[in-house]
Amino acid sequence: MIEEQAVVTQVSPQGQVWIKRLQGGACGGCMQQASCGTATLAKLLPKREFAVECELSVQTGEHVVVGIDDAHLLSTSLLMYVLPLVAMLIVVGLASVALPAAVADVWLPVIALASLLLAFWLIHRFQAVFLLHYCFKPQIVRKVVSGK
Repeated sequence: MIEEQAVVTQVSPQGQVWIKRLQGGACGGCMQQASCGTATLAKLLPKREFAVECELSVQTGEHVVVGIDDAHLLSTSLLMYVLPLVAMLIVVGLASVALPAAVADVWLPVIALASLLLAFWLIHRFQAVFLLHYCFKPQIVRKVVSGK
């Protein structure tokens, strides 16, 4: 599990806890940033506040540890890179069947590039909702004890 510290900014009666990640100033200068789980999680979590489900009893201002399961991270990364390629192949296959051969020879590379870029743009456009709410499901693992 990849973990990072956050601060509780708001607690709602419905069981949702609003958190904001703590700024990891040391990550910018660290030589291990490329292989570090904390740096990866810091890139994924938004810099703004967001809501997570929490079964722990927390209060506003408390520091907590937020975690994301490694398996979800890997499968979502695979999905984000494979899905646009599969979409491109499907669109090119449909276009090659639908278009006449003379037109297809000229336009298939353009159609392939356009469909790939469109798929990447759609993923980028909906990543905040898609990633945080359906794929990663950040969860509060534990409270941070003072002095640790």
